[in-house]
Amino acid sequence: MDYHSIFAEAIAALHAERRYRVFADLQRVAGRFPYALWRSGAETREIVVWCSNDYLGMGQNETVIGSMTEAARRMGVGAG
Repeated sequence: MDYHSIFAEAIAALHAERRYRVFADLQRVAGRFPYALWRSGAETREIVVWCSNDYLGMGQNETVIGSMTEAARRMGVGAG
């Protein structure tokens, strides 16, 4: 069974149906909430992010960042 062809056809169908999901290339900048850097090809622009799970900006809070850093040092990091 040629899985490569099967998946290539499925992905091509998603593109043809305009359902292929492409994520924006965003880079948050610590201390600059709600600003981020948006990249597309060779272009980079500063933008304001109006929708985010970090709507209170706690991901930019120095105490939260310090606590996360300390927890990572003590416990390690991983996906699960």
